[in-house]
Formats: sequence, C-alpha cells, structure tokens
Amino acid sequence: MRVAILESIVMPAGHEVEFDRILINELKRQGHEPVLFVPENFPFKVDYGVDIVYLEGGEVVTYAGASKWKKPFLSILRERRRRSWFTSAAEKIKEHNIDALIIPTGTYRYIKALLDTPLKDSKAAVHVIFHGIGKGEMDRFIKQAHRANAYKKLYLDVISLRDDMLRSDLPRVRKILPPVFLPSSELNGEQGNYATQGNVSIQDKKDSESTTCIGTNLETPILANKQITSKPIKLGFFGQFRKEKNIERFIDAFVSLNYDDSVQLVVQGATVKPEDGALFESIIKKYSQYSNIKFIHASLIGKDWDTALLSVDALLLPYGAERYRYHWAAMLFTAIGFHKPVLISPEINPEVLEQYSIGEFLNLDDVHSIRQGIQTFVENLQHHKEQYNQGLMNANEDYSHRALIQSIIHV
Repeated sequence: MRVAILESIVMPAGHEVEFDRILINELKRQGHEPVLFVPENFPFKVDYGVDIVYLEGGEVVTYAGASKWKKPFLSILRERRRRSWFTSAAEKIKEHNIDALIIPTGTYRYIKALLDTPLKDSKAAVHVIFHGIGKGEMDRFIKQAHRANAYKKLYLDVISLRDDMLRSDLPRVRKILPPVFLPSSELNGEQGNYATQGNVSIQDKKDSESTTCIGTNLETPILANKQITSKPIKLGFFGQFRKEKNIERFIDAFVSLNYDDSVQLVVQGATVKPEDGALFESIIKKYSQYSNIKFIHASLIGKDWDTALLSVDALLLPYGAERYRYHWAAMLFTAIGFHKPVLISPEINPEVLEQYSIGEFLNLDDVHSIRQGIQTFVENLQHHKEQYNQGLMNANEDYSHRALIQSIIHV
C-alpha cells in the first residue's frame, strides 16, 4: 500500500518525532510505501528518508515564544489552516495514488476540522490517531465520533489500554495498543540483549543554563571512599522534568537508605519552562554531596538518549498525576522497548504491570513507603531479574511495531 502520513506538529525531538519514525520504518519493513504530507516550508528535524508532498494552506502555526495574548489568535489561525491542509490532502491523495492516510496525533478538534473538508469523502481510508482520551475530553470526542460515523472510510484509532471510548454504535472507533520505543538502529545492531549492556558512553556536555557537568561515562561506577568489585545497580530517571514527577521525594527516600556506590541513581531532566529549570538546578545543588547520584540537566537526543538509557539497569516513573491513567506513558513503553524493569506509580497505565511482570508498583503515600518500594525493587533486581526479563520479552511482542501497523491499516 502507498500510505501518507500527514504531520503538522513541529517538535525538535520527543514523542511525536519518534512515533512518526516508528510508523515510517515499520511501514517500510512490511513492504508498504510511506509518504509524508506536510504544510509548506515544514521545518524537518529528522530525515525520515521518504518522499515529501507539501500541502497548500500556509505554514505550521506554533505557540513557541508566543505571549498569552497572542495564543488565542494563533489558535484560530491554526484551526483555519488545518482545514486548508485537509482540503489540500484530499487532492494530494488522488494526485499521488494514496491508499491510506494517517494523521498521527489528533484531538476532537481534528475531527471537527476534517468534517468541514472534502477529506471526509476520501476514497482512501483516513486514520486519525489519538494518544489516549483524557477524562475531561471523552464527551467531546464521542460527540464528534458520532458525526464522523456517517463516513465509512474515516477511522478514529485510539492508542490506549482502556476500553471506555468504545461504543457498539461506533464501529470505526478502534482501540490500538501502544508501541514500544526502541533504541535507534545505530545502536540496535550492536547491543544484542538490552537487558545486559556493556560499556557505552556519551560525550561530556554542559547544559547552557547549568553549572553541572553532565554525560561523562555513565557506565563507569561513581566511586566515593572505596572501590567496589561487583557491577553496581543503576536506577535511572529520564525525560522531561516537571514538579509533578515527584523526583525530589524519591531522592529523599533514596538517600535515607544510605546506599554506598553499589546502588547508584542517574537523574536526567530536560526542562522547558524557566521555573522548572530553576527547580531542577536547586535539586542538583541540594544533593551534590552524594557520590552515588548523578544529574544530567539537558535534553538528550538520538544516540545520546539511547546510550544514557542503556547504561542503567532499571527506570523510575514516580509520577503522581491522574491524567497518566488516560494517556499511554511514552517512558513506560521506552522502558519496555529498552528491556528495562520499572519502579512505577500505580497511576501510570496500571494495566501493563497487572499483565506483565516487568517491575513493581511504587506507593507514593510518604517517604517511608517510597523508601520501602526502592529497597524491595533493588533486592528484586539482584535476585529475581530473570522474571522481569521474561515479562519484558512478552510485553515487547504484544506492543510491537508490527502489531501497531497491522492494527491501523488492516481494516
């Protein structure tokens, strides 16, 4: 099949970029021909190695650097341009003999816009992908889904572990299981079994706003007063740093356990807002005396990201916000793809740990419960890692890229 992917979100890295990469690479692997549909002058951050078709209707609208007064105007402009892009896409589908169109990141607003354009009558199947439906969004989603139901080629595919968006009278609202995020092919061929990594390192860097040296060799033990002979256990927190992610409470519990360098903690935080950056720097300063805690205040991309993740034994996801029950957590599916056991909040996609033995739930009630959870998890990593490895293998099979593509385009 010739499959077009209509991308109108500009991100330097992260979830959207990696999801597009998954779609394109797996479509190729299964013998399909992916094509990118993008607005004119689209600022690509990644070379996906596919044909590009530019849509009429204006350039991408971004909120980056916009004041709160300007955002309402930009929102109206974005909605207007989205309708123009969808109208153009309807023509490009015919012009380029497209069999299916995937819109990789949608909201209920995308359905409203699409239904105002000729794209709703496309002879090619149109798949709008939703990365979960938030608790406060369900009614609006269902309302638009009923409107879309009149168009037999329009599919609303929700990536979720939940069933609450499914309705018997909405046959083209479909639940799609999330895909794992894998190491890049650059490392993929070298690593073999991700559960037992060898020595890898990233170049020393310095965050432009941080006084903290980051990078170095993450696989080299961080020694304090004594040399250790066995390989240390490394726990890692990675991703975008926000206050809600509870990392300071976690570190408080970790240091109270008085581990020596045989148990180490790597904390990487990419910050966007100045207040988040200032808070992260204050946390770095607070715990600077601990030789078994390493901080990385930077956004890691590509091989640097892969290398940092592959250098630890397990990943930490102590997030406490309710919204994580409704959207699939990219870091959880990164942990699965990188074959890393997890210590995770019960708020984060609890269905996964209920089905696969890939880690432990972390009780976030207080420092004592967090401390107990860390201690139990470290002991399990020492004595029961085979159980985690088997669970990770099973989860990788069920959340594979192959299954994702087959679920979307096989209608």
